[in-house]
Amino acid sequence: MPALSPLHGIIGLCLLGLLILGGVWLKRRYRPQRFHRSRSKGSLPEVAAYDYVTGLPTRRLFETLLEQAVGRAAKTGRPLTLLVVELEHFQMVAESQGQANSNVLVRVQAARVKGVLRSMDTVARLTPDQFAAIADNLSSRQEVTAIVEKLQATVGLPLILDGHELFLTCRIGIARYPDDATEYEGIIAQALQAVKQAKSDGQAVRFSPPKTHSTAQTPAQAATSFADLLP
Repeated sequence: MPALSPLHGIIGLCLLGLLILGGVWLKRRYRPQRFHRSRSKGSLPEVAAYDYVTGLPTRRLFETLLEQAVGRAAKTGRPLTLLVVELEHFQMVAESQGQANSNVLVRVQAARVKGVLRSMDTVARLTPDQFAAIADNLSSRQEVTAIVEKLQATVGLPLILDGHELFLTCRIGIARYPDDATEYEGIIAQALQAVKQAKSDGQAVRFSPPKTHSTAQTPAQAATSFADLLP
């Protein structure tokens, strides 16, 4: 076997040096990426405050907004109305239409709900098929009923996707501060219970029955009911 010349040795050392330098460069380049990913993961809770499909507040942010709204109502003495709008048969329609079309469907219905409510009102997406709206200073049951009827008519408008005409209906549960509850946990629990009862009774709309001394809940009990009612 012929002996390696000095030139071959020098070339080999150069190649080895290049490999080492390349490894160091890659290692340094990789560290900022790992750091960036860890920062991105840390920022996810902030993103999760808003629904990525509709841009509406999610349940987590909604609870905070409702608590603040109840606090303002308590100071001003104005009534507060919470509406929970549940889309009927949404899961079945979404599965038949695919993910892309179901996202379009949700965005359209979210825009419809927001369009019915006033600009000062807050609309959130609680679950895939539930929206919630905080309406401030609706002084009478008749005002609430007018909005509810408009919501039903607007949500029920046809929507054409890929040549197919789709129809969705909704059920609406309603709770009011301070008539039905005086804590934000109790208000959302009452509205969710109203939706559940409407579905059980085959009704489209249901108002929460006003609280009584015998059925009033403590904040802790209301929070438990809230958690039980959500999917």
